[in-house]
Amino acid sequence: MTSANRPIAYLKRSCPFCLKFRIFLTEAGLADNFTFEIFDDGDETHQALRARMEAAGQQPSFPAVESTPGTIDTGTDDLIARFAGEAGVAPVSLPLLDYYANGVFKRHGEMFRELRTLKAQQPG
Repeated sequence: MTSANRPIAYLKRSCPFCLKFRIFLTEAGLADNFTFEIFDDGDETHQALRARMEAAGQQPSFPAVESTPGTIDTGTDDLIARFAGEAGVAPVSLPLLDYYANGVFKRHGEMFRELRTLKAQQPG
């Protein structure tokens, strides 16, 4: 597969969802099939991607994959299911993905929900 026809995976450097997707691609042996665009929150790449997604009526979300020019798909678990299915890979068979998803990633989600609750309880 040439780089011209590889899907582009847009990954925000500090995003735990992007890390989960990258772990999947790497552990499943699929990473070489992708071109990766890594960016930081708020940088030019991030701003341009958000603008493209919003112009297309999409809620900006990452990771994102552009498999065909102009079409950007999102949703970590949806992307994992799609590419796992296409490759015949069972995500549950990937020990590093399982370790991350049921450890650090799970704890991150708990902390995020706790922080959101605390912020909602703050006055004005």
